[in-house]
Amino acid sequence: MSSDEAPNESEESLDNLVEPDIRPLLKPGSPKLTKYVILLCSISTIGGFLFGYDTGVVSGALVELKLHFNLSNSQQEVIVGVAVAAAAVGAIIGGILSNHLGRKITIIISSVFFSSGSVLLFTAPSYVLLVVGRVVLGMGVGLASMVVPAYIAECAPAPYRGKLVTGFGVSVTTGQFIASVVDGCFSAVSEGWRWMLGIALLPSVILGGGMLLLPESPRYLIQKNRLEEAEGVMRKINGVDSVSEEVHEMKAVIDAETEFSNAGVAVFLTKVVRTVTVRRAIVIGCALQCFQQLGGINTVMYYSTTMIKMAGIRDNTKAIWLSCIPSFCNSFFSIISLLIVEKLPRRTLLLSTLFGTIIGLVLLGGSYYVIERTIAPVDTNVNPDSSYYNEHCSVAFTNCDECVSFTKYNCSFCSSSRSEEGICMLSSDITTSTNCTYSTNDVCYSRYSLSIIAAMVVYIAMFAAGIGTLAWTINSEIYPMWVRGYAMSLSTLTNWSFNLVIAFTFLDLSNTITKYGAFWLYAGITTIGWFFFYFKLPETRGVPLEQVDKLFAPNK
Repeated sequence: MSSDEAPNESEESLDNLVEPDIRPLLKPGSPKLTKYVILLCSISTIGGFLFGYDTGVVSGALVELKLHFNLSNSQQEVIVGVAVAAAAVGAIIGGILSNHLGRKITIIISSVFFSSGSVLLFTAPSYVLLVVGRVVLGMGVGLASMVVPAYIAECAPAPYRGKLVTGFGVSVTTGQFIASVVDGCFSAVSEGWRWMLGIALLPSVILGGGMLLLPESPRYLIQKNRLEEAEGVMRKINGVDSVSEEVHEMKAVIDAETEFSNAGVAVFLTKVVRTVTVRRAIVIGCALQCFQQLGGINTVMYYSTTMIKMAGIRDNTKAIWLSCIPSFCNSFFSIISLLIVEKLPRRTLLLSTLFGTIIGLVLLGGSYYVIERTIAPVDTNVNPDSSYYNEHCSVAFTNCDECVSFTKYNCSFCSSSRSEEGICMLSSDITTSTNCTYSTNDVCYSRYSLSIIAAMVVYIAMFAAGIGTLAWTINSEIYPMWVRGYAMSLSTLTNWSFNLVIAFTFLDLSNTITKYGAFWLYAGITTIGWFFFYFKLPETRGVPLEQVDKLFAPNK
């Protein structure tokens, strides 16, 4: 064959690749929402609960860990960030494992990671093992985030699939709320952080043990030509006796998908790149995940207790309990989103709540700005000959917050009262000073501290009702069947990647450009996202999946 003929053959290969026809599976049927399906979803969504719990519990635990291990800002960011990085890896590995070992076995493997990570964190004697435990836990989170929704979607009867899959998202936010309550319960206990992090062992064991009693997803069984097993599972799931026709229709579609995916990576990627509608859909899908994370949501979920302490709440237990408020709002408004997502246009809901999210971020930044301007000032005219003079602490800062935020030399603020001008000195000199009726090396007092809670509520309510859930909803419906798995994996990786960026940078960023500067930066980025979606995002509500790709045609 000549070189001139090769492109024609490649062109022919691309033209012969057609998307599998899924219309036979969309016809109405009469499956029931059986007790078996409810049990199956209840057990498997424990994976979502653990996902939420283990990402949320670090907020309160971090306050205790900072004191117990004397952690720097960078070390705190590592504790948070390594779990996110491991989750990104776990999400990729989860796709491979679920295809080779099955959805059920992969969920069981995730429970092993959850259990092992919980034990490591409960017993951790050092910072290094604490990090190792977070890595192990992160792998479990990544596996669960990838596999559990797929397992539920493949097992749920078609008429109930949407609600049952979205239940996974609710279980995540519920786990985050329960984590904040557990943080509060153990905040006054000696080394309570061990219980905060270790108590996840119980639901991890329930998840693993429960999954041993549940079946593999029928779609995976059909893919492996285990048709009799698949029919048995389908009968239990649908609550009907006759499922042979449905199983054979599913097999026809799965065989077509397999033939398409086996065409070769080069041919597949070439078709993705050359299909304008797919390219545009992938860009919008990844942008949704990108702006979801760059809006700073995980600064609130991972560092909410730290943020509240930054605002001047000195008592650890009080700060941890106050962090339950934004966590509850996240869970509550996620449920609200589920109730209204099919009643309002996706585009309208996203743009309106994203605007509210921007307002919330501006308010958060404004609250920190007011607090910083009203906290006690530092007297920089300290006599160098005085016993408490220090070249690093005494003349470098203008207010209490700057003084205590500079952790490198362990500076403390000393004053006659919490709102009066004071001196910044080494913490070790506080005990020898006779003027320190009020001192702190942690947070500074402000009468506007609780404004942070109000701003958090506005921000989280708008986020949870909008892009927090819509990023996943819209991603699930804008891709053709033949590219959906690849595109969803890419968008999920985008989510975890930017999640990692935020987790690793927030504390250092807040010290570099101030706390209010960090949130105003997030507001600016989210504003860019609003304009992008205003001009580029089409309305997808009510559009059949087979026709969604037409919304991204060049003339649209």
